[in-house]
Amino acid sequence: MAVTRRQLRQARKTKKQHSRVLFSMLTCLTLLGAGIGLNSYLVNRNQTASRKQNIVQATASFLDSRGLNNRLQQAWAKDATVSGSKVAVAIFSKKTGQTYTYTNAPAQYKFHTASTIKVAVLASVLAKNNGQLDEHGKSLAESMIENSDNDATTELINDYLGGTAAFQAQVNRLGMTNTKVKEAWGTSTTTPTDQINLLNQIFFSSNVLNSQSQQYIQNLMQNVESDQAWGISAGSSSYALKNGWLSYGRSQWIVNSIGYVNGKGGNDYTIAVYTDQNPDMDHGQQLTEKIARSTKQVMASLDD
Repeated sequence: MAVTRRQLRQARKTKKQHSRVLFSMLTCLTLLGAGIGLNSYLVNRNQTASRKQNIVQATASFLDSRGLNNRLQQAWAKDATVSGSKVAVAIFSKKTGQTYTYTNAPAQYKFHTASTIKVAVLASVLAKNNGQLDEHGKSLAESMIENSDNDATTELINDYLGGTAAFQAQVNRLGMTNTKVKEAWGTSTTTPTDQINLLNQIFFSSNVLNSQSQQYIQNLMQNVESDQAWGISAGSSSYALKNGWLSYGRSQWIVNSIGYVNGKGGNDYTIAVYTDQNPDMDHGQQLTEKIARSTKQVMASLDD
């Protein structure tokens, strides 16, 4: 059948219309793709900028932390050199999340705990008994921490922990793997870093002590007898502590101080200062307080 001119024109018109529709569809798809690409570019650019900002902030934090460590090291070294004593210090900063340490003692040197071991005794008793303590036990704990009563300490170790070996097991559980408990508990050996591990379990987060136990120990350490409120408290108005002192053989006078300092704007830190070979107790006490003040002055740079 022959195709008329009219039919041919209509076919050509229809073909053009189809071409226009197809062109419009392709144009829309292209624009849509470009839009998606633009959005993807903007998102990626924002993510890249965010990552760069995080890197800059992390780098700044690292540099600030390194600067803090340098200043602490200089302050501690100066105090230790002037003293002529063996010194070891450790602090944990809540703000930086890092632990800073110093010692002028030889590698592997261990300091004797003296009465600072009493904080570990109480933490161990509470950890073993899920935070529960009878009235007599509470009376012993109060005398041990607030008055540094030695007989109360011995009774808690023997009757509430089950002796030296059981005490050592709890000490290990608290993360104090470089602390060795001895029968004469005041001569037990430790490191300031071990004591920081313990103090962080008490004043920050813990997987061993429940909140009731943490609060109980904190309260006792905040209420030591006034004549024992020296050491890491120097230069601070809000603190919790436990001190230890002992005249012992070649170590001469051992004078230690551990605890927690509440700083401005969340600038809190735990601190452990261990010294020995002091000629007398006064010398050791003055040394721990000098270190506490130097530490406070440096840490104040992080105050809000």
